[in-house]
Amino acid sequence: MSYNRNDEYENYMMNSLALERYYGGSEADKVSRREMEKRAIQATERRLYALPILMQRIEDNREELNELESCGKDALRGHSMSLVRLIRPGMRLDPDEVHEAQLGELRARLAADEREVRKMQAVLNDLTEDPYYATIELKYIKGETDMEISKKLCCDPSTVGRNRARLLKRMAIRLYGSMML
Repeated sequence: MSYNRNDEYENYMMNSLALERYYGGSEADKVSRREMEKRAIQATERRLYALPILMQRIEDNREELNELESCGKDALRGHSMSLVRLIRPGMRLDPDEVHEAQLGELRARLAADEREVRKMQAVLNDLTEDPYYATIELKYIKGETDMEISKKLCCDPSTVGRNRARLLKRMAIRLYGSMML
């Protein structure tokens, strides 16, 4: 079997992304791509708004974990409401098993929240050199309005919005990858 450069080109053109780039894609594809970008940016905003709440939740969960670890199964009395998720009908668990299950569930919840905070902080750290980074921090972390932010940055509110949108798009690309391109 001989190698033919046309075969390589043909195989490349069978890839749907390559075809879209070569021929420009349909209007419906462009609309769906814009919609995916919009959804990714909205999801990024939701994650930013949730960041301060998650940080507080991590503190609360660490406190609860310390209590459960230090008090042992005696701490179960104060945490009986969360046992409903752990125990299924017909299950017979002794207090030590319930305590271990509760510790495991709390550790998993804490690890997931900590991972999200680390990921968001890493994305935010990539933006700190940008002169309009404050638009993200002031809006989503501190809850200020565009007017308040524009006064602090000595610029027009439309400048604040435009630069925040630019930074949100950069964040969404980092968080959601190629679906944003």
